Amino acid sequence: MKNHTSLTSSIQAFIVCVALATSTAQATNATEVEPNNIIGAAQNIDNDFSVGANPDIQDADIWPWVSISASGDGTFDYYAFEVPTGGVTGVFDIDYGGGLGGTIDTELCLYASDGTFLAGNDDDSTYISDGAGGSTSHLDSYLSYAFIAPGTYVIGVGRFNTYCNTGGMTGATPHVGQIYELQVSLSAHGLDSDGDGVADDVDCNPYSDLNPTVVFESCDSGVSNTLFADGCTIADLAHACADDTKNHETFSSCVATVTKDLMKAAEITGSGKGMIQSCAAQSDLAK
Repeated sequence: MKNHTSLTSSIQAFIVCVALATSTAQATNATEVEPNNIIGAAQNIDNDFSVGANPDIQDADIWPWVSISASGDGTFDYYAFEVPTGGVTGVFDIDYGGGLGGTIDTELCLYASDGTFLAGNDDDSTYISDGAGGSTSHLDSYLSYAFIAPGTYVIGVGRFNTYCNTGGMTGATPHVGQIYELQVSLSAHGLDSDGDGVADDVDCNPYSDLNPTVVFESCDSGVSNTLFADGCTIADLAHACADDTKNHETFSSCVATVTKDLMKAAEITGSGKGMIQSCAAQSDLAK
C-alpha cells in the first residue's frame, strides 16, 4: 500500500462533501508481550489506547486508557508510552493482583526513557476510592503522576520487595504464573486506533480500511490502496459513498466521481479507475 504525502484539493473537497464519519475509539484490552524485562525492551502500548466504559478505570469515558493483562515469568515487566505534551496526568493502577483471587503484592516504578526514576508506589491505602473497581486489597499498587514535559515514559511492575533504582528495578520479580491487570490512563494521548500513523484527532477516518488493495466485499480490484497523509485511503473514499447515498445507483455514481478525481490527480490509472468501478458495481453496498 502506497503512502502519499497529501491529497489534491479536488479530493479534499470531495471528502468534505461526503463527510466521512468518525467515532470514539472502541475500548479494547491488551496482553503483556515478553520479553519486556528491561527499560530498553519495554512493551510499547501506544497503539492500545482507547476511550470507552470500563468499570475498573476512573474517567474511562473521558481519558484514553490501556488495560493490560499480564502474567509473571520471573522477570520485571516494563511498558512504554508517549506523553504528547507537558501538563498531562498519568494514572497507573494495578487490579486483580493482591485481591479477588490474586496472589501478587505489586510495586510500581515510573521512569523517563533514559532510566531516570520519577515516582513509585508499593501499597495503596485508599484502594477503595482510587482507580474505580478491580481492587479489594491495599496490595494493589496505585500511582498518579503529573508529567512536566512530553516524551517517552516507562512504567515498571515488580513484586514486593522491589527497589526503584535509576536505570531500572531490582529486587523481587513477579513469580511465574502470578497475574495482574495494569490500567494506564492519560489525560491526553495521541490515539491512533487503526495504527496508520495518523492520530485520531486529525485522522479523516480513525478506522481506515488498510487492505493493500481496494476491495468491495468479495471483489478485489487489485488497485493499490493508497494511504494519504490525512489518514484516509482510497478504499475509505470509495466506501464513504455507501454511507452517503440511498441506493446502489447513486453509490456507483459517487464511486465514479471519486475515481475520476483520483485519476486526474494521477493517484490511479484509467484501468485502475475501471477496476474499482467494476467491483463497486458488483457489490451489494447501498442496495
